[in-house]
Amino acid sequence: MELITLILFAIALNLDSIAVGTAYGVRGIKLPLTSLLIISGMSAGAVALSMAAGGLVADFLSPGAAHRLGGIILFLIGLWILYHSVSETRGKGDNQEEDHPKTILQIRIKNMGLVINVLREPHQADLDRSGEISSGEAVLLGAALAVDALGAGFAVSMLGFSIVSTALVVGLGHIITTCAGMYIGRRAGATALCRQIVTLPGCILIALGLYKIY
Repeated sequence: MELITLILFAIALNLDSIAVGTAYGVRGIKLPLTSLLIISGMSAGAVALSMAAGGLVADFLSPGAAHRLGGIILFLIGLWILYHSVSETRGKGDNQEEDHPKTILQIRIKNMGLVINVLREPHQADLDRSGEISSGEAVLLGAALAVDALGAGFAVSMLGFSIVSTALVVGLGHIITTCAGMYIGRRAGATALCRQIVTLPGCILIALGLYKIY
């Protein structure tokens, strides 16, 4: 059951990568392996660092209290992500203009300006307009995408998960979901799919949090 929980946790953190990958695929922006590894590594690193910090806090708590606190934090993070995802998508749907051709995806998963711009205009992460995400640009994007991983990693550390295993699964999951998103974008430009999955990360974290609380 712990393995399933870990996999669901990684999926929740990485579903936004499908949206980002789709945006790049639609615009034909290349993401070299080096840049992809940098972004994935930063997500994994953020999880590892936050789990280490959470582990220090958990040492002062009983196992039961640590599990409940971790579950509560996961629940609150999931609730926060779900609220902002739904409200942003609904607001954009109400204000969307059909003659606005530059908008690629009308969703937002992160409350970071860089990621919002990337989802709307993927080339804005391509600062030098080369049609390719360089290593330096990957660092900026990776930092934005790793924000949610900080709080979630802190919470999951109290559930007794291995730092190494969790970081590896999150990093690998990021690579897989980003590549899947780019494939979807190149083949179909499936923005509707991204709109449908926008609420899933929050829902998964809420479910995991409730499971660990009770």
